[in-house]
Amino acid sequence: MKKYILFLVAVVSFQFTSWSQEEPDYAAITFKNKLFKYKKKKPNLKGLKVKKENIKEIVTLLGTSFYSEDQIQQITDNVWLSFIDPKKFDFVFRDIGVRTNPKWNKKNARGKIVLEPNAFLKVWTEANGEPPYMQKALSRVLSYYKLMATAEDAKAAKTALNTMLYSKKYRIRAATKSDWTNSYLQYANNGLQQDGLVAIIANNEYDFAICKIAQKEKLIELFQIMDWIFITP
Repeated sequence: MKKYILFLVAVVSFQFTSWSQEEPDYAAITFKNKLFKYKKKKPNLKGLKVKKENIKEIVTLLGTSFYSEDQIQQITDNVWLSFIDPKKFDFVFRDIGVRTNPKWNKKNARGKIVLEPNAFLKVWTEANGEPPYMQKALSRVLSYYKLMATAEDAKAAKTALNTMLYSKKYRIRAATKSDWTNSYLQYANNGLQQDGLVAIIANNEYDFAICKIAQKEKLIELFQIMDWIFITP
């Protein structure tokens, strides 16, 4: 029991220090199920190419400049738990589900913040199979640790670049009306590449990551194991 308590303390401490933005006011949040029912079965990873060591490689390539080996292992463990048991992940790491919801601090017309209590289970329920779910789950967990981001437009891409660990030190111009996510990241790469960095984006999607140019091909190869295609904008 003592070891379990110490583990939880370590996890909570790491979650807190890894996220420096405004804290959610849980007293102001109403959790409400958005789905009539959720999938009862867990994701079945048997027969898939992706292994836990592949996830650790991804986390290492994206985060080794910012996180210790122990922290990289913990992030990997968190991602893997989200893969194999979304329901349990939501229970243990609700904070990640809340913080990676773009509406976590936005009030509705009634002045209330209403969020899905089972963020990852909802994604799994709506996903068309395991690979699409794993893609979304990985993106959400790594966005919590500021290693990935999702941006549906250039303005969101600008906001993400201001907080992601590799890019937050750069002064990148504001997004304009003529910018799209892809074109804006293409512009950002002009500055990032001067320091040996590059942004890569999921083909036909809005998920992106920043990595060292020398590690780009290996990272793209690892994403492909999950049927996830990344390209340079």
